[in-house]
Amino acid sequence: MRRLRRFNYLHIVCIAITLGFIACSIFVFPNALGRLIEGGRDIGLSVAYYFCEIFGIEHDIPPTVNNLPQIPFFPVSPPSAPSEPSTPSIPLSDTWTGFQANWAAYWRLWASWENFTGYLSFLANELYTLCKAAIIVLPFVLILIVAYKRAMKQQNNEYNKDSRPLRLWKKITRYTYLPVKHWLIGFWAFVKAHRVYIALWVIIWAFNFNVFTILLEFLAYYFYFVVSFDLLNVYRQVYKLFIDLSPAFTFIPLWLWIIGGLWLFDRFRKKIGYARLNHNERKNCGFINERALVSLICGTMGKGKTTALTSMCLSTEVLFRDKAFELLLECDMKFPNFPWINLENTLRWAIHDHKVYNLATCRKLIRRKRVRFEKAPCPEKLFGYDYERYGFTYNDNLEVVDIWKVLEDYMQLYFIYIIQSSMIISNYSIRSDMLISDLGNFPLWNGDFFKRDSRLIDSYSRHAHILDFDILRLGKSVVENNRLRNAFEFGVVAVSEIGKERLNSKTSQSRGLKAKDEETNQENDGFNDGLKMARHRATVCNFPFLKIIADEQRAMSLGADARELFDIINIHEKTDTVLMMPFFSLEELLYGWIFGKFCNLYAQHRYNRGDNTLFMYLLKGIAARFSHYYHRIYNVFGCHRLRVQLESGSLDGAYKEQNYYISRKKDYSKRFATDCFADFFREKALTAPVGLDDMDEYETERATWDELKKQKSYFIRDLEGMKENKNDMNG
Repeated sequence: MRRLRRFNYLHIVCIAITLGFIACSIFVFPNALGRLIEGGRDIGLSVAYYFCEIFGIEHDIPPTVNNLPQIPFFPVSPPSAPSEPSTPSIPLSDTWTGFQANWAAYWRLWASWENFTGYLSFLANELYTLCKAAIIVLPFVLILIVAYKRAMKQQNNEYNKDSRPLRLWKKITRYTYLPVKHWLIGFWAFVKAHRVYIALWVIIWAFNFNVFTILLEFLAYYFYFVVSFDLLNVYRQVYKLFIDLSPAFTFIPLWLWIIGGLWLFDRFRKKIGYARLNHNERKNCGFINERALVSLICGTMGKGKTTALTSMCLSTEVLFRDKAFELLLECDMKFPNFPWINLENTLRWAIHDHKVYNLATCRKLIRRKRVRFEKAPCPEKLFGYDYERYGFTYNDNLEVVDIWKVLEDYMQLYFIYIIQSSMIISNYSIRSDMLISDLGNFPLWNGDFFKRDSRLIDSYSRHAHILDFDILRLGKSVVENNRLRNAFEFGVVAVSEIGKERLNSKTSQSRGLKAKDEETNQENDGFNDGLKMARHRATVCNFPFLKIIADEQRAMSLGADARELFDIINIHEKTDTVLMMPFFSLEELLYGWIFGKFCNLYAQHRYNRGDNTLFMYLLKGIAARFSHYYHRIYNVFGCHRLRVQLESGSLDGAYKEQNYYISRKKDYSKRFATDCFADFFREKALTAPVGLDDMDEYETERATWDELKKQKSYFIRDLEGMKENKNDMNG
């Protein structure tokens, strides 16, 4: 009984569907099996013919691939009256000569006066049918328009109360549409979870529509053709192809072909869209690789500098993973017979036990193992490597590299590669969603930004590490003996509004900051020295796994000693969003027309009525679905371009213009909060007992002197001083 209760009845539904499809194979497509047998015969004889011709073996094998299909394959006539083989009726001649004659006759008929008048007669009949339909439908349309306008003129304040027709509609759909919808959704989820049914159904219908036969016939003709070069029978193969396709064309209705064609067209244009997005991302990666170790993005408010900063950090994280993989492969190839999996597993266990937690401890671990090996050499102490057979060194024609140096590099690279937390360290939160796939061997990362399911991102997302600025200071630190002080080695550092953090020399002087101060400040913390020496802490195999990217409204807000280390990226122009997916113009026009009309109707409805009506319920549902479709397409394939001007940190005035691309799917998918310091102002606002409505207003279009004094303005204060001085002089 427990087993029966656990048994899902949907299995019975799927089995019944499968039996129905098999019944179609027997009764609707009785010739499919015969054609499959003929295809097997044809490929068998063609392969035999091929080998005999290739090896010069005498034979009398007849290549039956050029024979017309025998349909029906299983004759139903009695033996006394044998049936003649027949073929289904298709609009093609069975010979090339007949096709040429029919083709010429077709164009002669097409250009005839009788065909032209017949076409006009067809149009007239269709127009007549359309007019009859319009005459029948038009009164109902007029009635609906009049009823709607009358309803719109009725005003009420019945807040959120459903009208009687709407209540009836909801009641009907609650017991009809919604149960069917929920059942179909559950059934589809069940089928996707048991893909054996999908595979079985695909096989059955591929058999019904002669897909396997077409494949066999193609291979049969291929083997026959490569030794016979028989071009005369190519048309015969085309004719047979149309015969084999005829069951699908006759069985599947036109509307289903149209839906399938639109689905394929949509997949085609989305494929182009994804290709363009990935192309732009590759150009972004090239842009990032050309930049210095430290970069400063500048732009006025609203130009998208923090978005660009976030985007560059995300791309750099993927670049670092890919570069680590590339260098791991180079190390692997230097000693191709080394059991790298043993080294990787050793590192994994050391990370699990927290014996290894940074690059320095990686180097310490491998050097300790080297000391043990050199005291008593054996393969087990070198991760099972057969050094007597394969050797200890690798010569790249630049130098002779010892295996222990390669192992040290490999261990550091593998540590960088497999670390599963985000590589980004920032002073504002950034969401990262790289996916790792690991079966216990070598893990692989998926850094595709554009095909993430937005419903699942919270289940696998990681967020940037909190930037403790002490990790970037080589001098004094804010917290003495800070446990994080020396923890930073590699990664992507993002600093928003860096000028407000570091100040320039003028601001530092105005605040009286000095290097000799006891308290840690911008003059004595060694931050700039840390920037200058940054690459030394993060270099493995001559590649620095470190980028420091910051943003600020003005480059001059940052002191010259630090600024001159940066590549300055000035955002000159931000273009409108452009869709990377082609062939969307029709949907654009429909959206503009439908949504424009709907907004006017909806605004008028909301103005007049407080209740919910059936007409607006249905209209709003349709408009909302179309709006959701439109915005989802733009949110995946929308992209805008930043036109940036590159300048050195010395601000010498020499510019170089380039483009950087911001993708909506990559850079706006819950990546960061554009108001990243908003909580400071929210906390301040909570201390205020009043709001905007409580502020005083001007009485007239000209402010009075008392109203001007309420501004608490420095300028007004100066004017008031001038006024008092003038009164003193008069006195």
